[in-house]
Amino acid sequence: MSEEMITREEEQFLNEHFRFFTDQHLQEPVLETVPATDLLSREGIEHVLNDLHLYLDSQSFLTTGSLLGKRFGYYAVTVPIVMMTVFNKFPDVSPGNVEYIRIDENPKWFPKFHLKDKTVSVPGEDREEWIVENMRHLFRDFLQPVLFHIHKTTRISKKVLWENTAIYLYWFYERKLPEWYEGEELEEKRKDFRYIIDELDGEPFGEQKNPFTYFESQPVLPSGARERKCCCLSYRLHEDSTFCKVCPHLKQMENMKK
Repeated sequence: MSEEMITREEEQFLNEHFRFFTDQHLQEPVLETVPATDLLSREGIEHVLNDLHLYLDSQSFLTTGSLLGKRFGYYAVTVPIVMMTVFNKFPDVSPGNVEYIRIDENPKWFPKFHLKDKTVSVPGEDREEWIVENMRHLFRDFLQPVLFHIHKTTRISKKVLWENTAIYLYWFYERKLPEWYEGEELEEKRKDFRYIIDELDGEPFGEQKNPFTYFESQPVLPSGARERKCCCLSYRLHEDSTFCKVCPHLKQMENMKK
């Protein structure tokens, strides 16, 4: 396994399709910076949650916790996993190398993902081993501690928090990749998804089994999205909030009308 750097073209791709902080954003005023290291303690998570609760004008602390977990699930998929599958590179996602930088007033709080050091690893002879090793690191050392502290602070279910990541994982491999690839190339890229689902046990998630596996049995909606198994509680954010388009409550409400 050797090391390379993220190229300017790759950064532009991540910025165009996802929320990646590039050099072109250096001229923008920084409204907020959340170092990933702040999320590795109960005190740090409480501080971030309290600030976010006020920013969102949230009426439910459970919803605030769910949304924070949803954001970090999104970032875990749309930078390291996208880079792994699309560019065959994996960034340094050690907490000391990651920041979340907000440069806009998006009412839903959507900072950009910033890597201080843009050195990446590339696979050696055994690409599958490289993938599994990186995925264990991503979930065990980067995401699982954050979700654990959100769970402990807000008491929101860990099943909801892991599903907040699963929705983006399935979205990327089932709906986003076909925008750029097709045929055999698409199927080759989707092998990474099988490694994540089939080769990871529950250890890096702090669970008895991989929490992403159950999502495979979830119904595929007409939009192509997977229906959620657990409600993310976003409808409880405030009085004007509604259900997500993949919320299981929607089917329940439809059945009640029949």
